[in-house]
Amino acid sequence: MTTTSEVDTGTGYGRPKPSYNARLREVGPGTPMGEALRRYWHPIASSEALIAGALPQKTRVLGEDLVVFRDGNGRPGVVIERCAHRGASLYYGRVEDDGIRCCYHGWKFDVQGHCIEQACEPGLGRKRDAARQPWYPAAERYGLVFVYMGPPALKPELPRYDALENPAEDERYFASWPVPHAAVTGMPADFSWLNIYENSADPTHVTWLHSTHSGYQMMGTGTFGYPENFFDPATIAERLTYERTDHGLKYTQRFEVEDEAGEVTEYGFAVEQQLPNVFGLPDYVKVTPDGRPDQLLWVVPSDDTSHRLFFSIRTNDPERMVRFVIGITQNGKQNFELTDEERHRFPGDAEAQGSQGAITLDSEETLATGDRGVVMLRRMLLAMADDVEAGRDPINIIRDPSEVHHTQSGLFTIGKRRAVDSADAAATAGV
Repeated sequence: MTTTSEVDTGTGYGRPKPSYNARLREVGPGTPMGEALRRYWHPIASSEALIAGALPQKTRVLGEDLVVFRDGNGRPGVVIERCAHRGASLYYGRVEDDGIRCCYHGWKFDVQGHCIEQACEPGLGRKRDAARQPWYPAAERYGLVFVYMGPPALKPELPRYDALENPAEDERYFASWPVPHAAVTGMPADFSWLNIYENSADPTHVTWLHSTHSGYQMMGTGTFGYPENFFDPATIAERLTYERTDHGLKYTQRFEVEDEAGEVTEYGFAVEQQLPNVFGLPDYVKVTPDGRPDQLLWVVPSDDTSHRLFFSIRTNDPERMVRFVIGITQNGKQNFELTDEERHRFPGDAEAQGSQGAITLDSEETLATGDRGVVMLRRMLLAMADDVEAGRDPINIIRDPSEVHHTQSGLFTIGKRRAVDSADAAATAGV
């Protein structure tokens, strides 16, 4: 007697070739998202770490290889890496009082790319005005050097954010990563900028990755930090709200804390995304409700498959910056201290986001209700690209220098109530 086994379903055989949404994820010149992102200012260096007259720094932004420097007179400059003369890298150039000089033949360019000297030419270059090093406008704010790489006629005002405006007399901006490889030009990572920017709109990863799967990774959890119920996966769906804001979107994650007197306080932990690539985070180590927001982060695409992360924190407490930098641990360690086995057993953001691939394959995703913020963010980014293609200013382009963006990230008190113990509950029920 012949028996027929049941046919397997859902196997990987014959599936379509995986693909990604190029309109959303490619950022080079001429691409829809690349052109949209070029309408904005982006951080390129830390002001404090970009020292006048020091060696130039090499970086990559939106698929273009750039050199950033500060001349001896203190002016920041951003130029294309290849020298306009014979193509040698200006990374090996020498910074002088009035510009940067190429190592190959001594041509010198100011921060706007004007050739001001050709060392080996008669009269130091009688036709030097004919040479122009491609450059981009640079400006400084909040402890960061910003660059604008878009159409010159459409250059907007450099944005201002109320979270970072009007520092108190004893406050300063912390905007430089305290590690050598990231101190000047930001923290690099070898995967798409959207892997991390979409993560900022994804609160459920905190509940699972940073607690249930890998153990509590936010320092102080259950003691001086956030309570364990903040991470409860069984209730996270009912504790989340998402909403559009004037500048993007935000999610609020509600949780409760009961004090020794039996008073229960409900808080809202709010994370906001301001397009195109800015997001605000509360202090995720120390529970400090109802204070003025004090931090923003920028995710700047280097190219399609890598990015750099920048931040600025306005504070009079250096420990605030320390909490941000080392406030998430894995097996009680910083990521660079982990063995391969520990990364495997206690993965964090770097492992999860990096494992999505250099570019997320959109065709391979199965989205659910917990991805609502990610879906909202993607739709808004695509609308931004649509606006640019239609000849309109995209969201958050500033033409009025007095305009200040309102920041809605932070930890906020929602309400208070008395805890109901078993005796009170019984009395209320008439038992």
